[in-house]
Amino acid sequence: MKKIYSCLLIVLSACGLSFGQTVTDFTKKDCNGQTHHLFSELDSNNAIIVEFFHTCLPCKDAAQAMKPMYQNLKTKYGSKVRFYGMPEDDSFDCSQVLNWVTINGFTSMVTPFDSGSVQAAYLGGMGMPTVAVLAGSGHKILYLVNATTAAFAVSDTTIIGSAIRNFLDSTFAGVPSVNLNASVNLFPNPVSKNISISIEVKEAGTLKLEITNITGEKIAELTEEKIQTGVWNRNFPISLSNGVYFIRGRINEKTFNKRITVQH
Repeated sequence: MKKIYSCLLIVLSACGLSFGQTVTDFTKKDCNGQTHHLFSELDSNNAIIVEFFHTCLPCKDAAQAMKPMYQNLKTKYGSKVRFYGMPEDDSFDCSQVLNWVTINGFTSMVTPFDSGSVQAAYLGGMGMPTVAVLAGSGHKILYLVNATTAAFAVSDTTIIGSAIRNFLDSTFAGVPSVNLNASVNLFPNPVSKNISISIEVKEAGTLKLEITNITGEKIAELTEEKIQTGVWNRNFPISLSNGVYFIRGRINEKTFNKRITVQH
C-alpha cells in the first residue's frame, strides 16, 4: 500500500495533478469508426485504461505486460473495463496505428485512436509510455504513470488491476439488503452450472427472483411464487458467460441484491 501511494504522489505531483483531479473530456472517432464521448462512458461507471504510445519497444512492452491483467478484468467485469490506445502526438494516421495494434497482437484488447496529444499533454506525457486509469461519473484519475517521472514497470500492472477492482467492487458490489426480514444464502459462489438459493423467510408473501448484470439490467427471471414462513430452498441452472452478476430478489415490497460470480 505504501508503494502505491508513494508512486502516485510522485507522479501526480510532478505532473501538476492531485488526488481527485478530473480528466479532460473529448469526443472523437476511433480507428474502427466508432464515436466515443469520454465523459458519457465514464458516467456509466466504467473504468478506462489509456496508454499513450509511440511505436517504440517500451510502449509495446507496457501493453504486453498489461494484457493478462486486462483480460482477467474483462472476464470478471465485461465491458465495464476498456482499453484505449492513443499516440502521444498527432503525427500518426489510423493505418499506422492499426498496423501497430495488429502486429503486436492487441486487436482484441486495444480501442485504437489516431491522436491523443491534448490528453497526453494534460496528463504530463511526452515520455512514453504514459498510462492513465480513468473511472466513474466523477471523471477521476485513479492511476497515472509516465516515463518522465517514473518509468512503467511490470509491477504497475498489479497496482492498476487493484485500483480498477477496488473501484468497480465498491461501485457495484456493495448493494445491501433493503428492509428485508429474511436471511439469504447462495451456494456455490463462484458458480458454474447450478446455484442453490436458501432464504429463511420470516414474512409470508410473494417472492420474485431474477438475475441482473453489473449495470442492473435484468437478463433472466428465476421465479415468482407465493412463499410461507420457514426455510425456502431451490436450485436453479445457470447458463451465463463468465463474469459478475446479481441475484435480485423481492419479498412483497422488500428487496435484496446478492452478488454472484460465474466462472466456468
